[in-house]
Amino acid sequence: MASFEGGVLLVDWENLAGALIDRGKVADRRIVDDLWEYSYRQFGGQLQAHMAAAKFDPTIVKAMREHMIERNDVQSTKEQADIQLTVLAMDYLHQGCRRFILVTGDQDFLPLILRMHRDNSELMVIYGDPSRLGAELRRTLADPQHGLSSDDIGSITKLREPRRDTGSRSLLGLLELQRRGTILGGLDRAGRIGMLARWGVLENEDENTYWAFVDGMCEKILRIDAAKKTATGWGPQNMTRTYINLGSGRYAEVRSIDYAIRVLAARARGLPLAGLRTGPFAADDGSLLTRTIDALAGIGLVRRGADNAYAVTEPDLAAGYLEPLWRVYAAVSAECYRRQARSLPYGQVESLLGRGGVGQGPERRAAGRIAAAVRYAGAAGVIDAVAVDGKRHAIATNSAFCRPFEHAYHELYRAFADRLEAPIPEQEVLGFMEESDRVRSEPVFGFDQRDRHRVLRILAQSHLAVQRDSLVTITRSRWGEAGASLRT
Repeated sequence: MASFEGGVLLVDWENLAGALIDRGKVADRRIVDDLWEYSYRQFGGQLQAHMAAAKFDPTIVKAMREHMIERNDVQSTKEQADIQLTVLAMDYLHQGCRRFILVTGDQDFLPLILRMHRDNSELMVIYGDPSRLGAELRRTLADPQHGLSSDDIGSITKLREPRRDTGSRSLLGLLELQRRGTILGGLDRAGRIGMLARWGVLENEDENTYWAFVDGMCEKILRIDAAKKTATGWGPQNMTRTYINLGSGRYAEVRSIDYAIRVLAARARGLPLAGLRTGPFAADDGSLLTRTIDALAGIGLVRRGADNAYAVTEPDLAAGYLEPLWRVYAAVSAECYRRQARSLPYGQVESLLGRGGVGQGPERRAAGRIAAAVRYAGAAGVIDAVAVDGKRHAIATNSAFCRPFEHAYHELYRAFADRLEAPIPEQEVLGFMEESDRVRSEPVFGFDQRDRHRVLRILAQSHLAVQRDSLVTITRSRWGEAGASLRT
């Protein structure tokens, strides 16, 4: 590292962005622009700058390139940036630099701050949220004998609140109705209009308002062989189904809602907003996370406690919104392929699911949970009821909800096609999933190990794989073979 005159800007972006989002502000590129300009002026145009984080949003990456800020990646959000930034700071100290701006509120930087003080360096600490400063760091910054300068990021740049977006609440309102087994078309026998009005999705309980809303959010699908009860059994009839239209980025919104609710459901004490900055929210400036939490809170599925932590209000949300649908879809699809039939008797679906259960925990095989998953899958359009030889049958539909899971299964099946029926170390399979998603803008297997384990769990429960003693055996199946024959 060449010697130079001037100063150094060291930004712990993970800490700063988390503090801003937890504060209810956005962590957008304007923060980077203003930090760079402030530091540039402070050091008379002689500036070296570094930013460290596990993941950067593309807009932040662009800002770093424009200002020639060096990007320092850490391996995960659990790996603290203090190690990388401290090493950089010591290198600069060795080169004779004695002017620094350190942007963080992380108490782990205290040893570096005290070392800089001993070396008579000029140091300014900029933090993202004064309320998040640890007691020892607060005392150190306030102690006049240390001669440190410190300030709130709000004095450097204008902090902005994220734009509120009611679209997420509208989508979640319909999704929650379906999770409760309520169909979106036909007569309102479940009080769906009243629920949407109470949640703030509809302005009133007028039926015309509901149908205008549904027309904008849903798609109508005609089924010519829908099962209709007759005096002699079940007969085919033309029926129009009403399902959520998952185009225009709505599936990504569902995926984010699903991720947030599962993370919160796994934490009995809840999490602050900053604690949710993983998965789809890892590089988010706060806008996606805020509107997701606003939607969940508006529907009454999460609440904010006195400690500013968000917690789930209902006990049956641990599996989220996607796992029950994927489980039903996988069970019906695998069985239909096994029988080489388009459908199977509707009454057999619950017993089929009962073999492996739905979700996790001791209640995974409970009749109530299984019946609820089947109702949800029917309301969401993942399975449908058709008439076959006077009987009511279930078919798996081409639902946008389940295409990602099917793609994940087929990719896994193709990847290990030469090792079917043979035990494979679980870590090898999980590693393949992670590596496959690393080069994608949108993951197939999921954002983290929790997501990847979910895929394996559904496959095991659907008898498409076996998990035992940290080994995974992918079983040969007609459904898997059908996917293996497709182009990648």
